[in-house]
Amino acid sequence: MSDTKRRRRDAGSVRYGPRDLIGMGWCATQGAMRIDQLAQLFSQIDGRPVSSDAARKSVGRWLDRGWAASQTLLKGQPPFVWLTPSGMRVSGLPFPSEEPSLSTLAHNADVTTIRLTIQTAYPSDIRWRSERSMRAVVPPRTRGQRSPHLPDGEVIFPDGRIVAIERERVAKTIERTRNIQMGLLTRRYDYDATSDVVVASLPPRYCAVHYYASDEALSVVQKAAASLPGDLASRLQIVRWP
Repeated sequence: MSDTKRRRRDAGSVRYGPRDLIGMGWCATQGAMRIDQLAQLFSQIDGRPVSSDAARKSVGRWLDRGWAASQTLLKGQPPFVWLTPSGMRVSGLPFPSEEPSLSTLAHNADVTTIRLTIQTAYPSDIRWRSERSMRAVVPPRTRGQRSPHLPDGEVIFPDGRIVAIERERVAKTIERTRNIQMGLLTRRYDYDATSDVVVASLPPRYCAVHYYASDEALSVVQKAAASLPGDLASRLQIVRWP
């Protein structure tokens, strides 16, 4: 063998690691993630603590290759990362690529943290389905036809049980909150259905609905839940969060 090191056969090609594939998949499904949230995700992937600085280095590869964009969007919070059209193609997911909306950014960040918390509790036993994934299968609605309320996520267990996740950051009216709770608790089919006719013979889609309520919204969520029929209320769990 010559003293000159042989050139690797894959030299110059793009190589993906678990952080790239999983991290970009999360950014695609959640819409955007903060650097500290990616660090927490990378810690789960690596099985050891990963700092925000180390996460920035991984994300730096995405930025250099044009797969992602990053910017500080909320004062006092770490930068957010989202995928570009090129990054979305690499992720293999069909979601739109756009800078996240400031009006929903804090809510989306909350949902991502909830997802990370659940993933920590059930590291290999659950599958998460994002609101973006559900929205992608909702059929077009005719004029005057209402779109269904989508939860912020679904936790799907290996045995087929599904738990709906709802983050209530800002208080709505009691009536609207109750209608959302009723809609989720009485749903019997997926969101790709072309008819609003409920098939009574089908079991409820959700074995439980978990409401993660802020201090501001907690009282309204509790009052709305108190007016539910007992058979529905028994499947609603209210979590004061954070």
